[in-house]
Amino acid sequence: MFDRALATLTLETLLEEVVLGYLADLGERWSAGQATVAQEHFSTNVIRGRLRGLARDWGQGGGPLALLACPPGELHDLGLICFGLALRAQSWRIAYLGVDTPVDTLIRAADGLRPDLVVLTATASQRFTRVRPELRDLGSARRLAVAGAGATEALAASVDAELLDGNPVAQAARLVTGREVRDGC
Repeated sequence: MFDRALATLTLETLLEEVVLGYLADLGERWSAGQATVAQEHFSTNVIRGRLRGLARDWGQGGGPLALLACPPGELHDLGLICFGLALRAQSWRIAYLGVDTPVDTLIRAADGLRPDLVVLTATASQRFTRVRPELRDLGSARRLAVAGAGATEALAASVDAELLDGNPVAQAARLVTGREVRDGC
């Protein structure tokens, strides 16, 4: 099904309607006890593999650079990968550090790469609050954005970051165009 959808849909539609839609449904089923941990892990690993296949060479090119990561302890990255793919479709280059990234590693990478944007995503607020002082330093030195269910306006303000709230594909478009592009963001 994924290959058929990829062949017939735009990347944005594939990400928003197929991938993110399925993940939202899977999360609801898992929360309701209708999907097991094994089913959730299997499904998300298959999706992650397919998305990472689409991400080959996403660091190449001459556009702006986004450094993407999850803070320590965060293991959910599919929304971040979708965000990166959506940015890449807008000619951004992506440096992807992934899940459970130590903050000192993130800071060294940001210092070395000098990205135009650093994005951190987490499903739980404590993942951010545990590293708030380091994020505040990073936010004062670089353009920083926080995203995911664990990100709030208060957190973003406290670390001098932008809040990416809602649909990762729409938020990538908003960053590129400077305006909201779809409802439901």
